Amino acid sequence: MATEQPNDLTQFYQFMGEQIDRGTDKSPEDLLDLWRELHPADIEDDLIVAAQEAIDDMEAGDQGIPAAEFFKEFRERFGIKADRP
Repeated sequence: MATEQPNDLTQFYQFMGEQIDRGTDKSPEDLLDLWRELHPADIEDDLIVAAQEAIDDMEAGDQGIPAAEFFKEFRERFGIKADRP
């Protein structure tokens, strides 16, 4: 949840420090994966919050953007060529 992020960041920082103090041979990516394995509820909570925010926006009248526009912008952002014109 957004209000818990600073606490989560502090906990993650402490976790990383502990791993370094133990002389880990894991990469930063591996440590992040391990953190996520050890804290799955945190990720699930974030997904639930994001989904609820999207629902609230929709109920407030936000219609978002058309799918075609989203995919066009997505392809442009990541340099993906369109299958068709």
